Amino acid sequence: MTEPTSPNHGARFMELHETGTFVMANVADAGTAKAVTDAGVAAIATTSSGHATTIGRRDAAADVSMEEHAAHTELLVRASSVPCNVDAENGYGHRPEDMAAAVQRFAATGAGGMGIEDWSGDSELGLYDRALAVARIEAAVEAANSLDHPFVITGRTEILLYGLDGGMDETLARLQAFAEVGAHCLYAPGTWDIDSVRTVVDGAGGPVNILALVGSPAMTVGDLAEAGVRRISVGGSLYSAQLNFAADVMRGVLESGNFTA
Repeated sequence: MTEPTSPNHGARFMELHETGTFVMANVADAGTAKAVTDAGVAAIATTSSGHATTIGRRDAAADVSMEEHAAHTELLVRASSVPCNVDAENGYGHRPEDMAAAVQRFAATGAGGMGIEDWSGDSELGLYDRALAVARIEAAVEAANSLDHPFVITGRTEILLYGLDGGMDETLARLQAFAEVGAHCLYAPGTWDIDSVRTVVDGAGGPVNILALVGSPAMTVGDLAEAGVRRISVGGSLYSAQLNFAADVMRGVLESGNFTA
C-alpha cells in the first residue's frame, strides 16, 4: 500500500468528530475543492453522484469503479489542505472483506475517512439485511484500526432516503448497531426537518452527519448545531447548483444575445 498523500488529515478529521459542529463540502472536481477550502470549510468530501455525472456515468449503480473513485479522490486531496471524506457508496463490494480492501485503497489516497452505505447498488439485492450491514461496518472499522494513522468510518443507512420498510425505527436500530461495532460517525440521509434530525441525533448512539441541501431554507447551520449535529454535508447539491447556475447563465446569453447575464 502506498503512503497516504496527507497522513495527518486522518488525525484532524477524527478530531473534528469529537466536539462541536462542522460543515463538510462535497465537491466534484479539484478546482471546487480548492475554492471551498479557500472559503474556509473544515473538510471536503467526494460526491458519488457528482463524480459520476462529471464522467457521464450513473450514481449508485456500479458504473464507477473503486479505482476510478480513488484516482478522483487523490486529485481532491492534492487540491485541498483540509481532510477529505470518501462517499464510497456500498464500499465497492457486498462482502465484509470487500470493505477492508476499500478502506486500504482509499486510505492510501490521503483521505481522512470514508462512508459505507447499506444499499447494495443492485436493484435485485436492494438493502442489505441488518446483520450483513453491521458486519460490513465492523470489517471496515477493523481495517481502519489496522492502519498506522486515524481513518474515520461512517456507517450510513439509506432507509429514510429511499422510504424503505422500517422507517425511523429500523434506521435507529442500524445506526446504533454501527456505533456498537465502532463506527466513528453515523449517517441517515433523508432527515428533511429539524424534528427528524433531533430524533436521529438523540437515538443514533454516536456523532451524526446530517445532509443539508444547498438552496434549501429548511434548516440553518445554527439549527443543526443546536440539535447536536456533529457534521453537516451537502451531498451532490453543491454540484447540482453549479450545473444549474451554468445553464441559467448560458440560457440568458442565448436569449438576450449579450453576456451580462
